[in-house]
Amino acid sequence: MAEYVDAFATAYDRFWAPYPERMGDAWLRLHTHVAPESERSLLDVGCGTGIVAARFASAGYRIVGVDVSEAMIARARKRLAGTDTVLIAADATAFEVPRPCAFAVSTYDILNHVGEIDRIRAYLRCVHRAVTPGGWFGFDMSTIKGLLADVPPVTRQDETASVVVARGPLDGDRRPLHITGELRTSDGRATPFATTINNTAHPVADVLSALADAGWVPSHVAAIDDLLTPVPDPEALPRVAVLARRD
Repeated sequence: MAEYVDAFATAYDRFWAPYPERMGDAWLRLHTHVAPESERSLLDVGCGTGIVAARFASAGYRIVGVDVSEAMIARARKRLAGTDTVLIAADATAFEVPRPCAFAVSTYDILNHVGEIDRIRAYLRCVHRAVTPGGWFGFDMSTIKGLLADVPPVTRQDETASVVVARGPLDGDRRPLHITGELRTSDGRATPFATTINNTAHPVADVLSALADAGWVPSHVAAIDDLLTPVPDPEALPRVAVLARRD
């Protein structure tokens, strides 16, 4: 998984925030629907800068956040200051939490970032250990269709930052996402940054099988704009959400 520098973490908050903000609201509504009497506790695996976690914290949830990036964790710590959130810098395949949570989420294709299927299995087992019996797990993922799509480079900028995002060629089942940019201060100084995120394509059926092997009971696969409604053909969509329950 990629290690993000401070400058990229800052740019992430500026340019990528709308998606986790929207999904934070969507996952909160879903958990309220499927487990209305549940304890209010959330494990956010791949918590990034804490955008999803902050939405749940504002609803009274106890939060545990895990991310491989110290830079992302540092920004999440600032965003969640004043709450009793526990933030852990660790790989998604190898972490421990001080106390299990009733709901776990992974947003923005964390599953694709984890890598090969053996690492996916380790990730799913690790989350399983960190969720209470009867608890739920929701995550989104890019499908093979989504990762095969040709996407032109995207440039985002404002008065203090600029970012260029370009998808590299498919290499087997992996496709890199190259992100370059710079932050600018008021005195004209610029801090350049560059990072590459490798996304690994997995058939949805393989992910569901790995979920079951890890002890989860898969519930359904949905479109990301309607988490409650199963879709008949997940591979026809570029990105889907998966919901599972722990026995």
